[in-house]
Amino acid sequence: MTMQCAQARLRTGAAIIAALAAVAYPAATMAQSAGQAAAAATTAEEIVVTGFRAQNRLAIDAKRQSEIIADFLKSDDIGQQPDYNIADSFRRLPGVQTVFDEDEGRYIAVRGLNPSYTIGSLDGGTMATAERGNRQLNLEAIPSTAVSSLEVLKSRTPDIEGNAIGGSINLVTRSAFDKPGLYLFGSALLGISDSQGVPGKGFGRSSDDGPNVRADVTLSTRFGADDMFGIMVSGSFSRKRRDQERLLPQSVPVTTTATPAPAGAGTNLLWSTYPNSVDRYGGTVKLETRPAPGVEAFVAYTYFAQDDQELRHSLQLLNTAAGSFVRFNDFPIRKPLQNGQAGLRWDGDNGHHLKLRGSWSEATFLEPSNELVFNLIAPAATFDLALDGVNPALSNVTPRVADPGQYRFTQYRPYEDDSTDTVKEAQLDYGWNNQRGDEGIGFGSGAKFRRTARDNQRTQTFFNPATGVDLRLTPFDQGVQYQPILASFNQIFIDFQKFQDFFIANPTSFTRDAVNTNRQSIGGDWRFQEDVGAGYALLRHHGPRYNLIVGLRYENTNVETRGIQRRAVAGVDQFTPVARANRYDDWLLSATGYYDLATGLRLRGAFFQAVGRPNPNQVAGQELINADESISRSNPDLAPRRADSVEGALEYYLPNDLGILSIGGFKKWVQGEIYTFSANELVDGVNRVVNQPRNAEGATIAGLEANVVLNRLAFLPSPLADIGISGNITVLEGRIAITNGPVRRELDELPGQARFLANAAVFYEHGAVRARLTYSHVSRFRSTVNAATPASDQTTAPYNQLDFQARVKLGRQVEIIAEARNLTNAARLVLTGPDQNIARDINRFGRQFWLGAAFTM
Repeated sequence: MTMQCAQARLRTGAAIIAALAAVAYPAATMAQSAGQAAAAATTAEEIVVTGFRAQNRLAIDAKRQSEIIADFLKSDDIGQQPDYNIADSFRRLPGVQTVFDEDEGRYIAVRGLNPSYTIGSLDGGTMATAERGNRQLNLEAIPSTAVSSLEVLKSRTPDIEGNAIGGSINLVTRSAFDKPGLYLFGSALLGISDSQGVPGKGFGRSSDDGPNVRADVTLSTRFGADDMFGIMVSGSFSRKRRDQERLLPQSVPVTTTATPAPAGAGTNLLWSTYPNSVDRYGGTVKLETRPAPGVEAFVAYTYFAQDDQELRHSLQLLNTAAGSFVRFNDFPIRKPLQNGQAGLRWDGDNGHHLKLRGSWSEATFLEPSNELVFNLIAPAATFDLALDGVNPALSNVTPRVADPGQYRFTQYRPYEDDSTDTVKEAQLDYGWNNQRGDEGIGFGSGAKFRRTARDNQRTQTFFNPATGVDLRLTPFDQGVQYQPILASFNQIFIDFQKFQDFFIANPTSFTRDAVNTNRQSIGGDWRFQEDVGAGYALLRHHGPRYNLIVGLRYENTNVETRGIQRRAVAGVDQFTPVARANRYDDWLLSATGYYDLATGLRLRGAFFQAVGRPNPNQVAGQELINADESISRSNPDLAPRRADSVEGALEYYLPNDLGILSIGGFKKWVQGEIYTFSANELVDGVNRVVNQPRNAEGATIAGLEANVVLNRLAFLPSPLADIGISGNITVLEGRIAITNGPVRRELDELPGQARFLANAAVFYEHGAVRARLTYSHVSRFRSTVNAATPASDQTTAPYNQLDFQARVKLGRQVEIIAEARNLTNAARLVLTGPDQNIARDINRFGRQFWLGAAFTM
């Protein structure tokens, strides 16, 4: 990217900020002159936390009270959007990029950094994640209605976890002490997806399509002498059914033009269709007590799970002999997450404070899957190819592609991936005169220990046709009529149940591939254990207009790994258990503070150091021999990434709780970034290319964030004055060097980092009616980078999403809810090629519509 482009983006950001300020100024002026009537109305509205304005005020107040740079979503604000999960909700905050899995949020990236840089906690206890072998926190299973607050902590003080270069997120559950007496609320909605074109009845799915449902309920009450005890119970269930249609061109020759012609050599087009049902369910039980002033204790347990039932029907066209195939996969995936923790807090009359907390978290990723492949017999498939814009356009496709009798069984390879991540944590914090509201100088210290254990087990069996067996697809063809996207032929769907019956009844037609079975089933198991012991000390000084916290955190990390090393001896695989260990220490400085320049105008600044520990599979993962005979292996000697960060922000809190206008900037210097390097090594007497993650050069990322919330446009006449707006933008600039052997390539963005993020909402509240229209934008970003071959990069195209919700009150306790998600039917697109203008992934998933009701008692 040229400097002119960067300056243009910054000018665009500045123009948006200026426009927001232009709207905020008259609003602020009107607020200052509103007088006692407006103040009284505001006070009345604060009594009951309902509506978008009240929720915005809570989030703004949390930001104002925070002693670090942070952003918040409060209470039902995250449940009243058509957000399926927590990850979807987080994208509404500045500087946060949600990483999507098709149409739903899965991971959280803060400040443009990979989600592995982000650590997550529930009520302060670190959450486990078993998302294959990485540290990316999978938040799909947690509904957005399950928590009272979402927190994004962008700077850190010494008492905050050091493994947070990008930032840390915290989910705060509800408390029985949030409301007096008995409190009950919930919602139930019925919905439908308009993406239902893929035949979905089949193995493991007794029905196709159907309605979507979601419901949640929360009950809290206090009891005992002086209501000293409280209990909160919440539960939720949702079922979503929708189809997904994808075209994933694996290779389109760069010589392809808009004029149809016989496809060039190596053309490879893959269609995948996904009928899918997703069930999510779970809840929280929390018991609390406040037996005396300054004493609090709690014990809580949370369980959430996601069960996927996905069929994946694929067809690949490859114009080389035996390259085309029809494939079946099923993915009955289970992803449970559970957390248990207990804590005690004591605030003494003489300024002493003590907190003790212990937590346990476990996450599992269980995927038992069947994969079945039939390949097109010779000769190779023939077809003409052109480009229609960025999309490949087929014509003159050989009729053999749609004939099941032309496909021969080649392999059946069922497998099971079972990954479990367990986190055990204990923390003790002591302080004197260092809590919010304490004046003058204070200090704090504490210690923390966390053990993370990741067990990864893979079992896979390979079956090939027995000698002389020529098994065709015809008896297993479902016979459905379906034309995939951007195609003009009928796609074949395998009836896997029929094949499985045949497989069981005719075992002599198949032979077990012992070599590949052992390589996956024996060589695919590994274990990772990481112990982190930490201690910190801090000084805090608070005055009438300022606050300053400085200190030092020490973290000692011990890593132990166990895995399997495979070596060929006289042409026979030998599997040897291998155990390794590593240790490193980090001293992390931090300083953060703010100064009130005037009433409502606050200047913030921070400097902090942090680490980014390697992913478990980079340290303890499986050793693989790839199709090209190269070897991919882990590296137990990896060191963490280490980074210095500086932050600054200017915040203006509008009078009478009208809203906020803020702008901030940051820069991060990351050392020891981790890349996969390729090098030639002598393995078992053979010179092979070995791919292995290593610490290498660093990276930098800088950004500008702006945020505005106006709860009422008070300068407009009624009823237009009841319109409110909110919005934020983030502009990011990154620098990184990617290497592959002798090839070094400098980039002006980090992989996965969007250069521009924007969110906006327009909401209206008047009488019994409430409505909100929200918009989300993520600019293009390079999702995959190839150091040696830039033409193989993959760029995710810009994505825009529009959502809507309307509510109508029926009395004091019931509201009717209508929601629409992805109103414009936006699809996701990934590009590749020398100019990044050839489609690599076309992903369509449709819209969601919901109707239901919410109640409170």
